[in-house]
Amino acid sequence: MLDRDDLSQELEADLRDGGVYAVYQPLIEVATGDLVGVEGLCRWDRSGGVPVGPDVFIPVAESSGLIHALGRFMVDECLAAGDRWRLAGWNVEVSVNVSPVQLTTATFSSDLAAKMIDRVAPPVAFTIEITESLPLADLDDIVPRLEELRSINVGVSLDDFGSGHASAGQLRRLPLTEVKFDRSLIQSHSPSAMSALQQAVARARELGLRTVAEGIETSQHLERARELGCDRAQGFLFGAPMRIAEVDAILAG
Repeated sequence: MLDRDDLSQELEADLRDGGVYAVYQPLIEVATGDLVGVEGLCRWDRSGGVPVGPDVFIPVAESSGLIHALGRFMVDECLAAGDRWRLAGWNVEVSVNVSPVQLTTATFSSDLAAKMIDRVAPPVAFTIEITESLPLADLDDIVPRLEELRSINVGVSLDDFGSGHASAGQLRRLPLTEVKFDRSLIQSHSPSAMSALQQAVARARELGLRTVAEGIETSQHLERARELGCDRAQGFLFGAPMRIAEVDAILAG
């Protein structure tokens, strides 16, 4: 088994040579069933085609500093995908996960703003997703960078809400445009989970945030999202993360 240093070196080589790539999972508008966006997700196939999960390689990338190159790659791929669909006449929004480590970089916002110049798709069609587990101690540094992105109409989404310890105060402090509710809440049958979801949706609406139900795998899950009043839904019911050509085929109908 490779140690973390070996794994980091191999990841760096595969990032350069094409073993790292983006896949996209559909985001559906609950009211219409239309595909209105995608989430870009990073995948890595080691030499020989052996996949390595993001739960393994993302921490390696973060600890080694490679997360910055990996993050730039994913942003570039997702921006290019948005332009591709816009040129084809499809108004598809694109979101991408951003590591807290990336957000601690002083030039993160300005670098992303520079990448937005001369894009076909407007900034409003692009969203970065931050995790609910974002360290509270880092908020003083991170909030101004997120506010810079909001100033150019890039969206900010809080991912996996309900899986950790984010509070109503944190929701108000972060310059968010969207909240994504964790699959554990959507898929739970417990009254407490349903109550927590109802409160979370109400809180998000008070703040004017778009709401997304994650982990939609059955028609019952979708009906729950509809009853809660969620704006969008994401999950295997609509499609697993897929290559860009497969998204093209769905959009083409």
